[in-house]
Amino acid sequence: MPDSARTQALLLQIPQFSPYPATGHYAVWQNGRALVWYWDQDALLRSMAEVGLASRRVPVWPESVLYAPLNAGLRLVKNLHGVEGQWWQDGHLLQCRWWPAPPDAQEWLAFQRDLGLALEARQLEVPPAQSLDLQAAPTLRSAASAGLAGGWRDERLAYALGTLLLFVPTAWIGAGTLKTQLALQDVRTTSSAVELKARPLLEARNQALRIASRNQALVALDPYPDPLDLMARITGALPKGGAYLKEWDFQDGKLKVVLVTQGNTLSSSALVSALQLAGGFDNVQIVPGTDPKVMVINMNVLRAPAPAHV
Repeated sequence: MPDSARTQALLLQIPQFSPYPATGHYAVWQNGRALVWYWDQDALLRSMAEVGLASRRVPVWPESVLYAPLNAGLRLVKNLHGVEGQWWQDGHLLQCRWWPAPPDAQEWLAFQRDLGLALEARQLEVPPAQSLDLQAAPTLRSAASAGLAGGWRDERLAYALGTLLLFVPTAWIGAGTLKTQLALQDVRTTSSAVELKARPLLEARNQALRIASRNQALVALDPYPDPLDLMARITGALPKGGAYLKEWDFQDGKLKVVLVTQGNTLSSSALVSALQLAGGFDNVQIVPGTDPKVMVINMNVLRAPAPAHV
């Protein structure tokens, strides 16, 4: 699989073949192959706690990686506890096996068969266990740092950088959204205060509109001017002391007036002109009669204009 994915894949694979509930491990990548040591992590932490070691500050290395490497071939190495058989090729440790005591000939041959060695390349006799000095640092450390541990650190760094790159625009957008929300909240608060102050004015306006509507409805019931106003207009058009009002008949916009003259006879044309100039009258007509002192006048009364809204 690609190098970028193999580290995570190995982390998922280790718990599947490990018999421990919690597994510690050390991995070395060699030409695309992973050489993995794993152990009971709970037991290791208990041992560290017994001697007062902080687990997070103490690195854990398999004993196998602290010995000098071999170019190629088989060897049996004496460990601090037990012995370990190793198979090397081109400077790479391909496989190893641990025994609590030196293996017998059958166990040694079984180990070589597991390696897939040809019959002629197998060692029939068990070699003596070599006592090697422990190195100050893992001899396979550089391969491990380029493999599981280092790759995982690089992957975590990439995740952290990606998270940061996503966080910056998200934070910028979030800050802008927060400012917008705060501005909208201020506008709502101000609008509520203005609406509270303007409420009495709005109620007064609505009441005035209701009164105007009621007045218009009342005017629509009787669209003509008040009869007293009509009488005042007619008497204002008559010459002083020249006549008086004898009869008055006003129905559906039609007005009939009977005047009685005193002394000199009124001029019909002058009276018609005077009534038309008084305003509010239309189609003024003088009905001729037999009595020269009695004058009958018929006219139309114009509708009163509707009151304007305030």
